[in-house]
Amino acid sequence: MTAEPILNFASWYDRIFEGLLGGLRDVAARAVPPQEGIQILDIGCGTGSQLAIYNQAGCQVYGIDLSQPMLKVAKSKLGDRAGLTIGNALQIPHQERTFDLVISSLFIHQLDPGQRSAMLEEAVRVLRPDGQILLVDFHVQERRSLSGKFTHVFISIIEFFAGREHFSNSRDFLAKGGIPPIADHLGLRVRKSFVVGYGNLGVYLLHRDNRGN
Repeated sequence: MTAEPILNFASWYDRIFEGLLGGLRDVAARAVPPQEGIQILDIGCGTGSQLAIYNQAGCQVYGIDLSQPMLKVAKSKLGDRAGLTIGNALQIPHQERTFDLVISSLFIHQLDPGQRSAMLEEAVRVLRPDGQILLVDFHVQERRSLSGKFTHVFISIIEFFAGREHFSNSRDFLAKGGIPPIADHLGLRVRKSFVVGYGNLGVYLLHRDNRGN
């Protein structure tokens, strides 16, 4: 997982990025519309913006992140209604079969190659048998429009300034095909998918492949 951001970064993260990501969060929420009472875990929840959509609809929301400053912002946004925990995505501090929905936004691409499947395995472990996993991350697209190329360059610049290791992991993630190959390796199937950001971002709704069980 990524190193903990400094407090000042956490305090102005939303002001910089939410204008860019707000529409993407809405698309993700439409993939699994909020239902009052369902239990949701956000892995790498950051400042809690995705959880806020579900929290406002009466869902029981939980988040895990390594950054205390980010979680402090999330708590100010979500209040006492959310269960927020400092923790590692490879060792989620929740019991098996707890959540109806596990979500993670723009997180898996940051991980070392060997950690990506391990993170999804943990997501499956805490997921109820009929639960779903909602992932938002970079999408592999061979041909892009002019707008898509500009967006790709913009994203690449952000990833570069996030640090050498982060940038290297991001490039490796795309080179290996993004989310679908990781999901397939774990026996997860893509139930729905949406491509946004001029072909640069994908929203993937996954579920267990129970064929033959």
